[in-house]
Amino acid sequence: MGNTATLLVIDAPAAAKISAWFYALQNRHNDNYNGRADRAALRRAAAPYGALTCPGFQRIARILASQIGDKEHRLLAVAIFAAVAVHADEHNGKKSFAAQLGEKVTAGSDRRYLSELRFERLLRAQTPEELCRLLIRAVTIRGSDGVNLPSLADGILLWMDEWYDRQHNLPAQPNPLKRNAVRWACEYNQTSLDPAPDDTPSAHTANEPTGNHPTDNKEPA
Repeated sequence: MGNTATLLVIDAPAAAKISAWFYALQNRHNDNYNGRADRAALRRAAAPYGALTCPGFQRIARILASQIGDKEHRLLAVAIFAAVAVHADEHNGKKSFAAQLGEKVTAGSDRRYLSELRFERLLRAQTPEELCRLLIRAVTIRGSDGVNLPSLADGILLWMDEWYDRQHNLPAQPNPLKRNAVRWACEYNQTSLDPAPDDTPSAHTANEPTGNHPTDNKEPA
């Protein structure tokens, strides 16, 4: 499943520029513009279409010009990304975006950042408007733990490619691991296979005899 985290549309240079764009939005004193003002304008805009007229969107669209090409649906994908990304507190590149949604809020807890029900709703989104609304909710829930912005952008671009194909009765991507819903589902559920921090033996307990141990009795979630 690990290969589903590999970005398919966003390359390494674009990923670095996305991060720089996001951090510039937090800065009032960029060379030629007020990033905070651009961020505020994107947050006020009626997402996703209102983002199309915002300077912050226009900057990221220029950055991702090679990914957009002449495809109007990809331009809209970048507008959705801009409208969603401004609700993130931080850029966090440690895991893929969907894996971050599936992370447990605290060690030993069964509660994920985005519940399985909300995640299923996200996977079932049918329109760009619905996708944008659900993604804003998901990004906001992550709070100060942040999200992987290049991974988010990659997923939105793939989602819009698939939406465009459905609108034009084009065949679906034959490789399931290149379909966005499959990729997000694999990454979201991958976190449940990772050992929780409390389950990892420490150096001082590795040689202790098996049996009841104070740390075996975790508090209920």
